[in-house]
Amino acid sequence: MSEHSSSNSPAGSGAWATWVAFGAILMMLGGVFAVLGGLAAAFDDSYFVSLQNDNVYAISIQAVGVIWIIVGVIKVWAGYALIQGAEWARWVTVLICSIHAVTSMIALPAQPFFGTLMIVMNLVILYAVTVRWEEAKIGMGD
Repeated sequence: MSEHSSSNSPAGSGAWATWVAFGAILMMLGGVFAVLGGLAAAFDDSYFVSLQNDNVYAISIQAVGVIWIIVGVIKVWAGYALIQGAEWARWVTVLICSIHAVTSMIALPAQPFFGTLMIVMNLVILYAVTVRWEEAKIGMGD
């Protein structure tokens, strides 16, 4: 008789639940930063002014700030729900982090370190919520 079983071990599921919790905390932290950046953009026009390369953007900085606030609140909410093991939060996380990783490439010419950091952070969150989700849910007590 084989000692290996097809069932998931509690230690393995707990380890994946820890990955999901880590991703959820990163998600909530990113949401808080998005809200703070959105507030700065919404209330201070000069916060995001850049004359580098004479780029002109035909967007309202206040509108971008409001969008960041909304997205930040969604990220905090979804991150909290991820810790609870909510399936819908997983899909919201995949959608928002995928979009954020792609749009962070826009910031690379102006802020290469910060843009790269955001891309890597979103990829870590995506890894946490997509790899072995079922094992993680067992570790979360679902």
